[in-house]
Amino acid sequence: MHVSDIDWSAWKPKDTATLLFVIDHGRALLIRKKRGLGAGKINAPGGRLDPGETARDAAVREVREELGVTPLEPRERGTLAFEFVDGYRLFCHVFSSDRCEGEPVETPEAIPLWTSLESVPYDEMWADDALWLPKMLAGYRFDGRFVFDGDRLLSHELTLHDPASALFEALRARGIDHEVRVHPPVFTVAQAQRHRPADERGVHVKNLFVRDKKGAMWLVTVPEDATVDLASLASKLGTKHLSFASYARLRTHLGVEPGSVTPLAALNDHERAVRVAMSASLLDEPIVRCHPMTNDRTIGLSGAAIRALLESSGHPPIAIE
Repeated sequence: MHVSDIDWSAWKPKDTATLLFVIDHGRALLIRKKRGLGAGKINAPGGRLDPGETARDAAVREVREELGVTPLEPRERGTLAFEFVDGYRLFCHVFSSDRCEGEPVETPEAIPLWTSLESVPYDEMWADDALWLPKMLAGYRFDGRFVFDGDRLLSHELTLHDPASALFEALRARGIDHEVRVHPPVFTVAQAQRHRPADERGVHVKNLFVRDKKGAMWLVTVPEDATVDLASLASKLGTKHLSFASYARLRTHLGVEPGSVTPLAALNDHERAVRVAMSASLLDEPIVRCHPMTNDRTIGLSGAAIRALLESSGHPPIAIE
């Protein structure tokens, strides 16, 4: 059976279920499932909806039941549809949360596993997870369709919703030269360096999204080896008491996930609520390398091109030493 053989417009699941990934400080809260479908495998906590229950409420309830913690502010990230050759059909809503209340404990249903995002054990998970989970971690929304024979994946179709689509369209429209390198999702400078060609030219950057006590926000870009002191940075920006802005503000104003922050994310700030500051040296660099809205790619383009894009979006960069 192939995924293209199924009339998905008429397809109806027998059960609807959830998965919820708590992703906190470079780790994901996973489980080793002890019973039910997929027993013995590693996955995120989740399960079937109860009658009258919303997918979000079910996702929170399942995490509580399986691990004894409460995920906070879950957000839906994608959907999965599963067709099994024995006739079983399952539709799944996938959520993520930035943190949870409580400490996870083992229950009759699951063993908790805090796992580095760089070391997710895909070989112990369902075969489809290796296809869509890295994309979720990189910042894409997704919709997947899968055909299984038992736990063997026969066929699949994965639709990705790329948050960089508007950026690449802007680059094409302006005829801006650029190059893109694809790599596994990276969440720190050290991880990015491990996936980088030794002879890659250009200056790689790191980015800080900060705010002051009055709520004013800045997106700051510096060379990756620069040391940033927030008090000194505040003085350069003409403010005081800088702190890192919340993930909620990051998503609302810049439209990217943690780990994918980039000076180019200012193009998503249509209300112009965020000011952009960059190390002065970067604006003259022939090649600046940063993420293009997702952290599974690195884009290289000139500092002058970045300046032009920022200025066109109403975010002329403040040059700082």
